[in-house]
Amino acid sequence: MKEIGRPALVLLIITAVAAMLLGIVSETTKEAIAAQSAKTEAEAMAAVMPDEGVEFEAILDVANGDTIEGTIKKVAKATKGGETIGYVLTTAPSGFGGEVSTMVGVDMNGVVTGLRVLSHAETPGLGALATSPDFYEQFAGAESPIQVTKDGGEIVPITSATITSRAVSSGADEAVQWVNANGGAN
Repeated sequence: MKEIGRPALVLLIITAVAAMLLGIVSETTKEAIAAQSAKTEAEAMAAVMPDEGVEFEAILDVANGDTIEGTIKKVAKATKGGETIGYVLTTAPSGFGGEVSTMVGVDMNGVVTGLRVLSHAETPGLGALATSPDFYEQFAGAESPIQVTKDGGEIVPITSATITSRAVSSGADEAVQWVNANGGAN
């Protein structure tokens, strides 16, 4: 019993100390991580709704228990001078390697003002190219239906990453359709 008990006690002490240290590090860095995440989100919002002096107000968030149809996860209203000029929507359609989280700016006429890929688990060198300006800048000015050229649309897909390209396109199209159905152009 002594041969098993002593190593088990030492292992228990080591894991308890490691767990305590991980908890301390987690608590210490929680605020910094949240601040960096908010900063990154604000920068992405400004990039997809590039008008000067725009203010954003979160109106729907699945993480807060709101229910939104489809792959839309968040919706923020963009206002300028007290007037709604559009919306910024975060979508998460399924790509080749999992969800492709995109942020899409849409004006009140149902036109995409900008798009950024926030996160993905796509193949490096292929689907990961969705984060390249050469790909995402094609969406500015797009109206529904937003599709890749292989499906009859105008978005040139990433070579050898059609699934990822279709996912980003469907997320953008879903964002435009949401705006059109909720106060934008029809």
